[in-house]
Amino acid sequence: MAQDWVRKLANGINPLTGNAVKEDDVVNNVHISRCLFYVADLLGKHTERRSKSNSSRTIPFTASAVQKEKYNYVDAISISAFAREVEKLIPENMQTLGYALMTNWLVKKGLLTESEPDTNGRTYKIASQKGKEFGIYSEDRESEGRGHYLITLYNREAQKYLLEHLEEISKMQ
Repeated sequence: MAQDWVRKLANGINPLTGNAVKEDDVVNNVHISRCLFYVADLLGKHTERRSKSNSSRTIPFTASAVQKEKYNYVDAISISAFAREVEKLIPENMQTLGYALMTNWLVKKGLLTESEPDTNGRTYKIASQKGKEFGIYSEDRESEGRGHYLITLYNREAQKYLLEHLEEISKMQ
């Protein structure tokens, strides 16, 4: 639906009414229109990739299939980004390990704990003292749309630890 609406705007059509927008409307600017076509194409690729990944993953996850030697270690990564990187290392038809499963395993192992609620009542999974020893740490962040929040990051050692324990993590499914 979003792709259709953006494509209509790119073509100078109001997606709510189906009518052509005024000639002097900003969406009729050639630069804006090109950007909208680009975004519509990205949305299409994202939707296609997402539906392909969900429907074609029929083989259960096995840690032995993960090509760990191809993992690209970075200085710091979130658990969701780490899970996406692991997904790149398995066959296309294999089910993935979600970041929530990894997070739950880390909590069970005592490497993560629940934070105290912030001023908005939100809690976060943050590194425990034991987790910090394994290379897990939390940072305060600020963004326009989200405001203040905590992000938990995993350094190279923590990434290595997670890769080494994928079999154990997968057994929690």
